[in-house]
Amino acid sequence: MRMNKISFEAIQSELLMDACKEVDTAVLASLRSLGQPGRSPEVMAMEVAASRRRTAAVEPLSELLGVYAHLLTQGLFKVILDHPDLHSLSDEEKDAFLRDQADLCFATSSAILANLFDKKIIRYTKIGECCGE
Repeated sequence: MRMNKISFEAIQSELLMDACKEVDTAVLASLRSLGQPGRSPEVMAMEVAASRRRTAAVEPLSELLGVYAHLLTQGLFKVILDHPDLHSLSDEEKDAFLRDQADLCFATSSAILANLFDKKIIRYTKIGECCGE
């Protein structure tokens, strides 16, 4: 797969927009801090519409991605939370941390899949069918 036709800045912008539930000033500030250009309201509206189209492709997978994100978070971050320096955290704080990490895992995996579907790098197949058949 050759990515030389798409700038990394464009992909980065799409991934950040697709990972966020809504594009707000914080997202725009993140883009600017990464060297992304400012956007006129018209361009922003077009980019938000494109983001919604991309993320709609992942919607059928969202329940499964949510379960996967939860399972990965439990496996990856439980070990971190057992570190002696974090024993002072309450159970509620630990649960909140795990929820935040699961949300982050879900958002990033959804954004990546949305981008891969959009670029036609991956596609849905029928049950029993392999890509390329």
